[in-house]
Amino acid sequence: MNFRKIYVWMMLLILMALATTACASPSQEGRMLRGNPSAPVTLVEFTDFQCPYCANGARTVSAMMSKYEGKVKLIVKHYPLPFHPVALPAALYFEGIALQSPEKAWQFYDAMFANPGRLSEGEDALKTVAAELGVDMQKLEKDVRSPETYKKIAADKQEFEAAKFDGVPVFIINGTALVGAQPPQAFIEVIDAALK
Repeated sequence: MNFRKIYVWMMLLILMALATTACASPSQEGRMLRGNPSAPVTLVEFTDFQCPYCANGARTVSAMMSKYEGKVKLIVKHYPLPFHPVALPAALYFEGIALQSPEKAWQFYDAMFANPGRLSEGEDALKTVAAELGVDMQKLEKDVRSPETYKKIAADKQEFEAAKFDGVPVFIINGTALVGAQPPQAFIEVIDAALK
């Protein structure tokens, strides 16, 4: 093996180590979850509804939830990027809908990531999806604007920044962070290790 190949392998190992790092488990207090509440694996997803990489990550998470049904629970946290003008309103709508119905909030999550182009319509798209889900729109309008909902998003942002992450998506699986839109195999390796 020549020096160039050794160098390439060393760089790949370093990049993999940077992409999968250990970190403190994020707070789960007061958070809605998807999946089995007593699942042994907790997957916390820091996301931005307007981020294309987060949409890819959400598809991978969905596949992992199916593959490890009953063994993984998902908690979504928000890090709306400042250059995505609809990301913060989408996060507020998700949390506002969750106050009425966790099931409808997850349907909203799925709808937003299934058709991210819809967000180009701005907040009207969020209202349309919420109405299609049968959400009480008057209550939602109040919940979306409530200080408690804003505080939840602010707490997520503070937690994200305290961990010194610099972009979304970030997935924390039982304390191990996967940074960026990772391939399914990266999730499988971390989840399988957590299940041992």
